[in-house]
Amino acid sequence: MTDITQKFVSLNMFIIHPSVKIADGIHSPILSNEIVQATPSLTLTDVFYIPRFPVSHLSIVSFLNKITV
Repeated sequence: MTDITQKFVSLNMFIIHPSVKIADGIHSPILSNEIVQATPSLTLTDVFYIPRFPVSHLSIVSFLNKITV
């Protein structure tokens, strides 16, 4: 989840907006579910664009799934 639109490779907005309850108890709409280029070598899929999300949260599972040994 993030509110930083510049990180998205593409950003196609949902017509119907589901919502998520964030930590402060406020419901915020999910406006898109797209791809984020976190670093030049790390692409994350299924990242929610939530405009009022106070911080960017990337699950460590997303990073661990991308690591190759």
